[in-house]
Amino acid sequence: MKRALMFFLIVRMFASAEVLAEDLKDRQPPMRGEVIHVATALDHLTVLEFGEPVTMAAAGSPAFQIERHEDKVFIKPLRAGSSTDLFIWTATRRFTYELEAPGEVKDMNFAVDNPAPATKTVPDGRAQMQEIADMMLTQALLGAERIDSAYIKDTKGRITVRIAHVFQSSNTLYIHYTARNLTDRPYRIVAPAVCELIASQPAISAVGLKHTQLTQQTVHRLGELKRRTVAVARSEVSHADLRPGEESQGILVIREHVATPTVLQLAFGPEGKHPVEAVLLF
Repeated sequence: MKRALMFFLIVRMFASAEVLAEDLKDRQPPMRGEVIHVATALDHLTVLEFGEPVTMAAAGSPAFQIERHEDKVFIKPLRAGSSTDLFIWTATRRFTYELEAPGEVKDMNFAVDNPAPATKTVPDGRAQMQEIADMMLTQALLGAERIDSAYIKDTKGRITVRIAHVFQSSNTLYIHYTARNLTDRPYRIVAPAVCELIASQPAISAVGLKHTQLTQQTVHRLGELKRRTVAVARSEVSHADLRPGEESQGILVIREHVATPTVLQLAFGPEGKHPVEAVLLF
């Protein structure tokens, strides 16, 4: 019954989930912590160990001998009284050090360990897409409101449009409709123009007609109407070209929160000299 509406929401949620999945796959930015001070001593090595391959090491002064091997960097001061900075890049991080001037052996750092970052499990993008789709479909199933189109009669030689359901989220209105070709000629469904019909002094009460598709006679009884154009953000249809006797389903997406009760008119392309439209109150 709500297959077209559900299909559209699946497509829309999958698109959002794909973006989310790509974001989750992005590499985490290198660590940019505070400067790490390293105390050294002449004729002694200091070893920096990272637990992952070192890709580059650069010091600001030749007063220190810097060598790297796999996941380690070896530091040896060459002359007294000199200090400098040292930058080291690994596969995932960047480290900044200040190599202090050589001092007493008892005060030096013999080894500085920088454990590799714990491996973070990247969430399965497909599972997340499915979870988001399930959440949105559940909301749609619980929140979709059926529109009563019992007053709309099928007329031979005309195109009949019936509003089936509406679903409103916080900022979007979805309208699910069907179109049936009862003429003897092909008909193409085009994206309809949508207007809000505003009655200044309606002759009938709108309360009892809520969630109803209105006939033209009922629309006339609303009295003098003002029209406010409502922008259609998206229009989807299962198949646009209807042969005689065929029926199709469509979805309209209106990117605004529509206050209720309100009357909306959907005006499709005419069939010959006859307008093809549907008016609903919800």
